[in-house]
Amino acid sequence: MLKLTIRKKLMWMSILLLTVPIIVMGLVGYQTARQETDKLIENGLRTNVNMAIETMVALDRSVQSGTLTLEAAQETFRIMLLGPLQGDGTRPINKALDLGPNGYFFALDAQGKMLAHPNIEGQNALENQAGSSDNYIQRIIDTGIDGGGILYYKAALPNSDKMALKVAYAQEAPVWGWIISASSYMDDFTSGQERILEQMLLTLALCVVAGLVTVYLFSRHIARPIVAMSRRAEQMADGDLSGEELSAERKDELGVLARSFNHLLRNLRDLAGNQMLSAGSLSASSRSLSGIIGETTAAIQQTSQAVAEVSANAETQASSIEESSRAMEEMAGGIQRIASTSSQAYESSTDTLEQAERGAQLIRRSEEQMSSVSRTVDELDGIVNQLGERSVSISRIVEAITGIASQTNLLALNAAIEASRAGEHGRGFAVVASEIRKLAEQSAQQSGQIADLLESITQDINRAVVSMGLSKEEVASGSASIHETGEAFGRILEATRSVAHQVEEASAAAEQMSASSQQIAASLQEMERLASHTSGAAQSVSASSEEQLAVMEDIAAAAARLDEMAAAMKETAGKFKM
Repeated sequence: MLKLTIRKKLMWMSILLLTVPIIVMGLVGYQTARQETDKLIENGLRTNVNMAIETMVALDRSVQSGTLTLEAAQETFRIMLLGPLQGDGTRPINKALDLGPNGYFFALDAQGKMLAHPNIEGQNALENQAGSSDNYIQRIIDTGIDGGGILYYKAALPNSDKMALKVAYAQEAPVWGWIISASSYMDDFTSGQERILEQMLLTLALCVVAGLVTVYLFSRHIARPIVAMSRRAEQMADGDLSGEELSAERKDELGVLARSFNHLLRNLRDLAGNQMLSAGSLSASSRSLSGIIGETTAAIQQTSQAVAEVSANAETQASSIEESSRAMEEMAGGIQRIASTSSQAYESSTDTLEQAERGAQLIRRSEEQMSSVSRTVDELDGIVNQLGERSVSISRIVEAITGIASQTNLLALNAAIEASRAGEHGRGFAVVASEIRKLAEQSAQQSGQIADLLESITQDINRAVVSMGLSKEEVASGSASIHETGEAFGRILEATRSVAHQVEEASAAAEQMSASSQQIAASLQEMERLASHTSGAAQSVSASSEEQLAVMEDIAAAAARLDEMAAAMKETAGKFKM
């Protein structure tokens, strides 16, 4: 990255202050001179054209008076503007007229025919410019007819193919129908402007060189003490305070800055010396404090260990008593639950005895009912078998009806055929035969439905026969099970009477055990309270010891930091060269 020093900044600033105003003033002057020159050129061309028109008017008056013929007057006008006609058809440029080195007059009519011209007199200029991108001849004609005016166009320089900018003034004369134009090349009049531009650039270069020399000397005069001060500051930053003080003889702001810098240097030397002394004293004090803190910390640690042992023993005793108390409470609760459960068991056994007696009665009734159910099932089995036999008979009858319906349908069909053979006489019989056939078909359909229904009934009866057989077996099995259940209920009844007596005795013993366990639990709770109080006191003493130990550790850490700070101060102060 480019480093911009004060000297470079001053030089760049001076260059800008010199060049910018000169360039601005030069450009403004150049533009002003150019504009004024353009105005002078336009006014000169306009004046020359007006003088030519006045000359033409004067010659026309001579024609009107008969002094000159029109042709002689026109030729006289051409000679006055340009010169006499040469052998090659050209005319010279009249240098007596101030139109510049290469400026000249020419005249043409509205059709573009050149009536007076140094080179192309008698030719049609519009035809010569056919296909050109800039038909300036037509613009000259239009401008002259419109009352006159200035116009610019490019044309070849005399005796050269190089194109240059031309300025022309054209105006139509009030007589003869001629359009008079005076034209000149802009380069013939702008040479003064180019000299102004060259002088401006030369002046700019001289001012810049003179300014650079002046600024260089001035910036050197300012930057030299600043550079010396910067180098001295770098030495001070590296810890070197042993050098000589800066020269402070100047009477300007840099002299004030140098005196302040020297004062700062003296203060830094005093500060570094005092820091060395303070660091040594602080280091000795911190070491002495660290020794005292170590002894105090050892004493507090011994006290804390003793208290911790007492607290641990008290906590162990309290924990043991607490566990015993909880165990006793749990045992008392268990005994109480046993007593309660025994009482409930006695009541339950009494209820069970009553329920067992009722169950025995119900079993006896169930045996009687099962005998009645067995008889009923036997009767239903016989009825179901009879239904099966009757359904078979009904099936045979339905088959017979179906056969009769088929024969009837066949006979009705034959009768219909015979009736159709009889013609009109058999039509009534045919209707009757048709109705009989329909009835036969309906009978066949109904017989089919009855057969399907009988088949379904037969299947249900068969399943009922099977179910009745199974029911008989289940009833027989149930009767045997109920008989066995009755015998079991008899045994349960005897066992329940024995259990009820034993539960009554266990309930009385459990109540006595519950009263004894409550007395033991109360004694253990009192012992636990005393042990907890002892443990709490020991913990308070231990906590105080720990707090004192933490404070002493903080003080020891602070003393260590002081020692480190003293060492750092000595190291920092040692970096300075006095």
